[in-house]
Amino acid sequence: MSEAENTSSLHLKAVIAALWTGNLFAPFLMSGVAAILPSIGESLGAPAVMLSLVMVCYNLGQSISHMLSGRIADIFGVKRTLLAGVGCFCLFSVFMGLAPTMSVLIPLRFTQGVAAATISCAVTTLSVTLAPPHIRGQVISIVVSAVYLGLAIGPLACGGITELSGWRMVFFLIAALGLAELILLHHVIPGGTQEKSGRSFDVVSAFLGALGLACMTMGATCTFLHPAVVGLLPLGVLILMAFVRREWTSADPMFDLKILAKVPGLPDGMAATFINYGSFQGLSLFFSLYLQQVLGLNAFHAGMILMMQSLCQTVFSPVAGRMADKYRPGIISTSGMMVCGLSILSLMLLGEGSPVWQVVVSQAALGTGAAFFVAPNMTATLGNVPKEQLSVASGLFGCLRTMGGLMSHIIMAWMIGFFMGDTAVTHENSGLFLHAMHYTLLLFGMLNLLGVGLSLRALRHHR
Repeated sequence: MSEAENTSSLHLKAVIAALWTGNLFAPFLMSGVAAILPSIGESLGAPAVMLSLVMVCYNLGQSISHMLSGRIADIFGVKRTLLAGVGCFCLFSVFMGLAPTMSVLIPLRFTQGVAAATISCAVTTLSVTLAPPHIRGQVISIVVSAVYLGLAIGPLACGGITELSGWRMVFFLIAALGLAELILLHHVIPGGTQEKSGRSFDVVSAFLGALGLACMTMGATCTFLHPAVVGLLPLGVLILMAFVRREWTSADPMFDLKILAKVPGLPDGMAATFINYGSFQGLSLFFSLYLQQVLGLNAFHAGMILMMQSLCQTVFSPVAGRMADKYRPGIISTSGMMVCGLSILSLMLLGEGSPVWQVVVSQAALGTGAAFFVAPNMTATLGNVPKEQLSVASGLFGCLRTMGGLMSHIIMAWMIGFFMGDTAVTHENSGLFLHAMHYTLLLFGMLNLLGVGLSLRALRHHR
């Protein structure tokens, strides 16, 4: 290997390492906060429905940001967008550590979700554009594995920190580590990724999209806090319809929905992503409450069990990426999605006296199925997209992924509110909580298996 090739290889490895690290923070705090929600609720005096809003607002912020971040990256450059996202993520983490009440913490969690999605979109775009085509699947799987590792170690690390120093220290530490990552990304990411496209930003479309999602989310989740809030749900649907119509007819749309008609297999692959994430991303809150309030484990031990799902995703994601480079990625992703659906349905067997090993096995199976779905599906879906449209496609892909997670948390919050009202989850009313959990798992499992059909239909378009 020549000196130039060796230098290029080392730089590529440095870029992958920086992107991998950048992809670690947002999922770390997502799963970590789910594990420490009982501690936050006890400290701030919050009922179960309010705790679910902490997760819902995070996903709402991510969904809105993914809708806009593709165009923002086109206008200001991918590198600038990534650095701004990491900086804001650190800042909002500090503010969350200082939050005195739930009414302050929940809006801050929303803004933190906005920053997290900006990071995710930029990292996805850079992973696809900077990786050589013959190893693109491996690069994507390596970068995506950081998400799983963050999800895996988040509950354990945050639970341990909470037991030692309180839940506020979690946010202060992540802000300090994020500052170091900001410096690393600034020096490693190539300067060419800062180029601007000269495209405009449609403020009206951005406002309609953000307002529509916010109204739908609040209308679906806050009904049990105030019955009149349900009126926001149809209003949100109407606003989103106006947003879609404006984007579809625009000569220079901010969120180019026509790409779904231009790229074969893209709608089915993205719909499968929406359903898959929607069926399991919200389960961390259920099992955090189940392990701590029903089985009586502390935050640290619950975190050890919750990390099993993401640990399996971390281990098997690179394997799935290599298989996606050698074989048809659509077949691998479809098989993974089927395993996810069956694993979710198996979790319905859990009850008040279930052994811990049963939770561990089910979580491991779910994580393995997710690993064999996510990276191969991303490789197959985005592999057909022309390079000049990757920023928009990555934003759309991330938007549907986070909207799936948002749907998951909306359903979960609604089920908790329906069965439990505004009461807290305790061992005395664990029966009501288990009813909510079992019915939600049944719905999620059936949705996941239905999504297998969409994944199969996308197979004929994959390259």
